[in-house]
Amino acid sequence: MSGLGHLLLDLGHDVYGSDLIWSEELKQLSGRGARVHVGHDAQQLTAAKPALVIYSPAVRVDNAELKEARALGIPIVRRAYLLAAILNGYKGVCIAGMHGKTTTTALLAYALDRLGASFGYAVGGLVPQLERHARLSRTQTDWFVAETDESDGTLIEFQPEMSVVLNVDEEHLDYYENLDAVLRQFDRFAQQTRKELFFCADDLRLAELYAWHPRAVSFGFHALATYRIAHLQTGGEGSRFEVWVAGQKLGDFSITLAGEKNASNACAVIALLHRGGFAADRIAEAVRGFGGAARRQQLVFGDDRFRIYDDYGHHPTEIEATLRALKLLPHRRLLVAFQPHRYTRTQHLFYRFVSAFVEADRLWLTDVYAASEPSIAGVTSETLTDAIRERGQIVEFVPGMVALGASIRRAMRPGDIVLFLGAGDITMLAREFANQLRNEPMQPKEELFAQLSALLSRDSVLRQDEPLAKRTTLRVGGSADIYAEPATEADLSALLRFCAEQRLPITMLGRGSNLLIKDGGIRGVVICMNHPNFSRMQFDADRIICGAGVKLKNLSVESRRNGLAGLEFLEGIPGSVGGSLRMNAGAMGSWMFEVVESVRFMDLTGQAHERKASEIYVEYRGCPLFKDHIALGAVLKGVPADKETIAERMNTYSHKRWESQPAAPSAGCIFKNPKTIPAGKLIDELGLKGMRVGAAVVSDVHGNFIVNEGGARAQDVLNLIDLVKKKVRESRGIDLETEVQIIGE
Repeated sequence: MSGLGHLLLDLGHDVYGSDLIWSEELKQLSGRGARVHVGHDAQQLTAAKPALVIYSPAVRVDNAELKEARALGIPIVRRAYLLAAILNGYKGVCIAGMHGKTTTTALLAYALDRLGASFGYAVGGLVPQLERHARLSRTQTDWFVAETDESDGTLIEFQPEMSVVLNVDEEHLDYYENLDAVLRQFDRFAQQTRKELFFCADDLRLAELYAWHPRAVSFGFHALATYRIAHLQTGGEGSRFEVWVAGQKLGDFSITLAGEKNASNACAVIALLHRGGFAADRIAEAVRGFGGAARRQQLVFGDDRFRIYDDYGHHPTEIEATLRALKLLPHRRLLVAFQPHRYTRTQHLFYRFVSAFVEADRLWLTDVYAASEPSIAGVTSETLTDAIRERGQIVEFVPGMVALGASIRRAMRPGDIVLFLGAGDITMLAREFANQLRNEPMQPKEELFAQLSALLSRDSVLRQDEPLAKRTTLRVGGSADIYAEPATEADLSALLRFCAEQRLPITMLGRGSNLLIKDGGIRGVVICMNHPNFSRMQFDADRIICGAGVKLKNLSVESRRNGLAGLEFLEGIPGSVGGSLRMNAGAMGSWMFEVVESVRFMDLTGQAHERKASEIYVEYRGCPLFKDHIALGAVLKGVPADKETIAERMNTYSHKRWESQPAAPSAGCIFKNPKTIPAGKLIDELGLKGMRVGAAVVSDVHGNFIVNEGGARAQDVLNLIDLVKKKVRESRGIDLETEVQIIGE
């Protein structure tokens, strides 16, 4: 609508208008002499006394100004009729399709401007690199390029010389009866194109629809495309590709936008300009610097910590393409906030929305933007959130923009990309969010995190304020200031040197068994060797070379498959090789260092070492070396044996373990056994099984286990430990000592 205002001003008309909110579009029009208002009022129309009233489909029929125009007998037309009337008087070029129209139209206008052509244009959104998003000269004789909308059935009003159709999809089903009705609209549109019709050969529906057209020109990646894209390279620097025509290379082209869809849309522009008589080298220069249209993968904020993007995408196809493109950029995580647009679209495409966000590492949904539609029972963001969550994706519903922004900010970590997505007013939140970050001083912890992020490779995992409860077998505890899973020894070495320079305390975390983390969490850096690169095993005759992150259960199972005995006792211990070395883990009368031949480890200065097991001092449930060194891996030694015999022994151990240990979350044995009586038997004799504090309970299966029945806090467990100690001391005069490691604030 604002573009039409600019075109009418260019033609010398007086322009009046109204909108719901003040915007950059209104500011531009007002600056050119248009008289614009915020809010709709019949008196505004009466005072203007217009000769013609143009309206958008988004305006309801009971709008006060439309009702007044009808009462006064003033002609009223939809926006597409006026745009078609202008375009049909020139050498018109229509850009059509469900997705990518704005970017493609803007790129064509930008390129024509750089090529020095005499042309006018109308783009359906702001374009930072163009003076304004619509322009027309009364003296022009050449091109007029327009983005044309199919949403309300007015596409057939246009009679262009050339058309570009990017795609066709299940969209606007609030207007069209079904997809076949949409296809009939595009078929008729093609018939009204007087000369060449450019269409994407990768869209199967378009290929079937336009194969008959006598002047059809195809573009895309398809092997049979007239203008074929080859050797695409796309990522953080944009996209580079070749275009081939009839078996001959037309040229090398590049754009600043990433993703296959942007490359395909650029190919459409290249094809049209080439058929229009421009040389390939000039076209390549003309498209190279295009930075995109507003709200189309638009970067609204970026610094050393975060990048914030705003995008208009509101259809599953657009969402998938946008997320794939942003995934190509350097990032740690892609955080996505989506505002569904219209109840009817959400209803018709519900199950496509459910699977559209798979590329998002974290996802938030907020209330549906109604766009003047009445609500539909059962069609809500909450139901969509539930359906996405059932697929196993991390998603959260947050009503209201203020709460949505706060939730996202709490989750952000340096290196993250944040995408605000949707056709409604979520764009306002994107810009408010960007302004907030510009004015937000970097906190000391964030500065450290940002510096550390720059040191480590992208494959390493690095998180701030990471909840640790999910990383322990007891499922309690607070958060780590910084949590790291280094991907390589080099990353670990850099991490340790950084911690030493910054005097940051280091805590090693294995699989979280035999561990109780307090509710205040852990200051400094928590390092976990669970990265896949440290979780590999290699069997060499009777030896197993394994990383510190290898799970003990996997180790015992793979040893059985390779016919190696001696490691059966590890079956069922919920830990890793690194943790078992540090604790000299034991079960069923065996101990970890009984099967260790050598160990590879790193000191806190980042230097790696290897040592034979015979050179390492170990003790009951401990190895002092690993109090100030980090296990990288070990070489273990097994004994060749019959696989069935090994399996029988493992089954016996497993059966014994599950008969004597609870299945509910626990940290293993809580207390060391006193010299005179096992701790579990002592607690049983005193009738303390079933004693509880909150959701922490002394197990009915084994008295030396405290289990989390769901929702327990670390403090509940600590209080229960103290209570058991007190009861034992009062009844038997025995001071129980904890075997479980208790750490944190």
